[in-house]
Amino acid sequence: MRGAITLNVTEKKITLKKVASHHLTSLKQFTLHEHQLAFTSMPMPAYEKCMLDPNRLPVAIKEGVRTVGFFVLDQGDDVFSYTTRPHAILLRAYSINLPDQGRGIAKASLRQLKPFVEKHRPDCREVVLGVNKNNPSAKKVYIQAGFIDTGKQKMGRSGPQAILKFLM
Repeated sequence: MRGAITLNVTEKKITLKKVASHHLTSLKQFTLHEHQLAFTSMPMPAYEKCMLDPNRLPVAIKEGVRTVGFFVLDQGDDVFSYTTRPHAILLRAYSINLPDQGRGIAKASLRQLKPFVEKHRPDCREVVLGVNKNNPSAKKVYIQAGFIDTGKQKMGRSGPQAILKFLM
């Protein structure tokens, strides 16, 4: 099929799991390009914040039995700097481990977002996030996964961010 994107991973192998203790070794060994740290955080500091805040749910991205990615779903007050809608959740600290990047894992994992959120946060009606204007490749992945650019932006720690949303 012309114009189709072929994933290097089988989407059935990509799953999302609430982070458990057996994921921590892999999360501690994560690596990212230095320039990526302007747009996201390493998994362990983000995970540690989750342990202090019951509004934050740490999520492991699994390829088979391997932990290859991480993100946080946050229902705290920060979500309201992205949306005014009640029952929204903020996706933050999204990353794929450097050796696993470029194989379609991000896109496949984001396609698992809706069933995961429906199971673990059934009251959620919208997932929002900010993507840095200087990170167009990340924005493209989010858009391909069904996120919509709201046309709004906010200032992030590394510059302006486009606000994207995914309706549940």
